[in-house]
Amino acid sequence: MGDNNLKDKTGEDGGSPVSSSYPVLELLKYPACIIGVDSTLVYANAPFRRLFDADTSIHLDVTHPFFPEYRKNIAVAYTKALTGSEKRCFAVMASAGGKRLPVEIQLIPMFSNGSVSSLLAFLKPVEDNRLTSFDSSTSALVEPDENQVLTSIMEFAPFPIIRINDQGNIVNGSASVESFFGFSLDEMKENRNFLFRSVNLYDFERMRKAITDIITGQAAFKRLGELRIVTRNREEKWANAIIFPVIVSRSIEAADLIIEDITRVKSLENRLSTLNRIQIVGDLTKGLLHSFNNMINVIMSRTQLLLQVTEKDIVTEGLRVIEKTAGETVKQIRRIQDFIGEGENLREHELEDLIDVIEDAIEFSKIHFKVETKERRRQVKIERRYFCLVNVQTDTRILREIIVSMIFKVSSHLKSQGTINLMLKSNGTPVISAHVKKDTGDTEPGSPVLGGIVFSDIDIHRIAEKLNVKIIEEESSDSYSVKAILPQPMIISKVRGEPEVMEFKIRDLDILIVEDEPALKEILFELFDSMGNRVTLCDSGDEALSAYKNGNFNLVLTDYGTRGLTGLELAARVKEIDEKTVTVLMSGWMLTDLKAYKNVVDLFMPKPFQLDSLIKGISKIFQSRER
Repeated sequence: MGDNNLKDKTGEDGGSPVSSSYPVLELLKYPACIIGVDSTLVYANAPFRRLFDADTSIHLDVTHPFFPEYRKNIAVAYTKALTGSEKRCFAVMASAGGKRLPVEIQLIPMFSNGSVSSLLAFLKPVEDNRLTSFDSSTSALVEPDENQVLTSIMEFAPFPIIRINDQGNIVNGSASVESFFGFSLDEMKENRNFLFRSVNLYDFERMRKAITDIITGQAAFKRLGELRIVTRNREEKWANAIIFPVIVSRSIEAADLIIEDITRVKSLENRLSTLNRIQIVGDLTKGLLHSFNNMINVIMSRTQLLLQVTEKDIVTEGLRVIEKTAGETVKQIRRIQDFIGEGENLREHELEDLIDVIEDAIEFSKIHFKVETKERRRQVKIERRYFCLVNVQTDTRILREIIVSMIFKVSSHLKSQGTINLMLKSNGTPVISAHVKKDTGDTEPGSPVLGGIVFSDIDIHRIAEKLNVKIIEEESSDSYSVKAILPQPMIISKVRGEPEVMEFKIRDLDILIVEDEPALKEILFELFDSMGNRVTLCDSGDEALSAYKNGNFNLVLTDYGTRGLTGLELAARVKEIDEKTVTVLMSGWMLTDLKAYKNVVDLFMPKPFQLDSLIKGISKIFQSRER
């Protein structure tokens, strides 16, 4: 009873199951049988054979005498009985006359050599008065009026059920059909195309074939996954469908289509898939940025060296354009690195101009708004006004994220076009505000979307809590604004820092350079060699460590991704030998673990960098040590 079919073990003449082996069971008035562990019907007594008309095999398909809703109970009881436990279950079957016959089934395991070899099954019909003594729902099991029971199911089913006959017409359905499809049941009965046109052609063919297979008896049930359904209001929904036969007098009259709404699950799956794609794109971006950083670094450095030796104005002008363009490219790379949350530069104790932080956030937002102008024809402009000069000391990556979130939050109130006004002012405490006049156009609101994530849904307050920034939102019928009040401990200076004067001259030093980019290695050699230093070049971390042990170097410049020892490992070994040696780590990768190495790396130069910045950074370190 727990397998696909129960096969009779008949005699050689092909007759009924052998009865001479268990004569005592022939004395019973109730149906009884012996079932093998392989689901074989080993023996059946006379009442059993009469009940099941068992001159033919019993199959768990549409011809099975037990009603479908009870087959699972029988299978579970059968499986548990095979473990050695006596089991009972209740089921309703169709009698030879086509009536519903409730029976109680008792399964008793029979042992041989310590293991279950077969099961003894007793079937005892349940009297009607035993059922009606429970409640009205139980008495329905023996009611001859099946339509009454089915109508009750259709009326109270929480999920949509649609009954389709062998002509493909809708003959019945649950009350929840209208709330899902938008069409009333009467409308769908009158015009079945309301159902079939709500799915695409591919899903329609799947549904048509499944219903045909059920009604023709080729399958006991069918399950269709992920049907895309467009409702009357043009709303997209997703559903799974389970199709069962409707059996009356042991013949299939129709098919019930049970709809499981999985729209929310599908939405979560799509968002998860989008996040996975964003992760993949992020990983690819890291690799691309590494290669791009190295290329830009070579262009910038070579341009700066050429500017020192070129005298022709037209050549100098061209080199200046290349240098400026490369510099703007560097800024864009930095913005991307900051936004995707990667990269530490060992400068958490240095000041940064708040206006520069705001400008970075604005430029990143502009990149997104450019895409929106092309893809969604929504034009958003940003105007800014600064009324104070403020330097901050904080995690500027999170601060940029707060400002970007503010810009996107206010932009969600623009439907087709508008201008965001960004302002920085201070009345003792710096305040960044973003304000917008609501667009009253006829189009739908235009919440910025990036990779399936709606930025207007971002909780700015949660992000701001990381830096103790207070967020205030104000909204009226025609405007919306967000203010960020910065905490006083974040504010270090309210004037721009004076330009640094480079006093230490980098000359007459022993310098060790380890770089995996041949062009950049050559440029660094030319730079420091021309300044009057003794420069040694190495191709790997192991070679550099050996050279350092055999030399007397004042400065070690190493790339992060060197062969053998990494740049960080090389810097750590150098500091173990002589902590006075200045170490500079260069990398086109976005590194996240540099804070743990701040006593190992004196200066971190994320690629691409300008040669002037490299020289100033090294000079500053030597200058601080002389004091």
